[in-house]
Amino acid sequence: MGAKRFEVWTTGVDEALQGISSGPSVNASGFSPYTGLRIPAVLSASSTPATQPRYWFQLCSRRFTGKTRIVGIRQLLTLGVDANGGTPPEYPMEMRVRTPTFRFTDGNVSWHLVHEQQPDVNGSSPSTNTQNWMYLSSDGPAMLYQSFTNTNLQPSGAPVIYMEGLTAYTPPNTSQAWLPVGNLGSFNDVRFPWDGTLAWNDLDIEVIGSGRISLYATVLQSNPQTRETPSNQVTSLSAYATPEEAFIKDLSFTVGEETPVGPIYWRIGGGLAFEDEGVAT
Repeated sequence: MGAKRFEVWTTGVDEALQGISSGPSVNASGFSPYTGLRIPAVLSASSTPATQPRYWFQLCSRRFTGKTRIVGIRQLLTLGVDANGGTPPEYPMEMRVRTPTFRFTDGNVSWHLVHEQQPDVNGSSPSTNTQNWMYLSSDGPAMLYQSFTNTNLQPSGAPVIYMEGLTAYTPPNTSQAWLPVGNLGSFNDVRFPWDGTLAWNDLDIEVIGSGRISLYATVLQSNPQTRETPSNQVTSLSAYATPEEAFIKDLSFTVGEETPVGPIYWRIGGGLAFEDEGVAT
């Protein structure tokens, strides 16, 4: 029997699509999904990199037994801002990060391709779990948590929509069980673009054994209200800067008298392509 190739990728709830739809049907939880996972804003206006926790995301995964070959990987990272400054309706403006080494002065992203030999997924789902919001571990795309506080909860104690109303967050400590795959256990750049022409051919890594292959990411979110901005000597940034810096400059503004608003890390996602000889497990 010939080899079988397939891809797993990130989809998740997007607050801007609720009540609008993103296709002919909603998912089992009643939410309209979209590509990638939305990244929450900082926990408070006063958050600094020293006090802001890293947000943990499981982007995509695949369980296997015996062996499999990872033949492709891709990364999705976007910047975005609500152009209405928090006044309904939300008007998101978003761009994909295209400069591989871009980072905010007060925020950054790490990526982790790993083999989990004994993936820890809870046998019973806590009542605080909800769409794309999972306690400690997940087999599907989700933001992972150990503990949290949210101001907008369902009667079960789960967030209504995970990225809204978050005021406190502790990430899980799962990395101790990670085995790096292909020297990609931890890297910081976008080296496998989402729209890359080699998305199904840029890796050739055989993994033998059993367990789960997962692509994780952690995000230190940026805070427009406290981060540094270019000096007044930089007057024509859009003319020569990277696309990301131009986007930040062009879409930074104030709400009311003095509340700064600007682009932050908005959406994150990933894809993994596999090839199996014979029948896939």
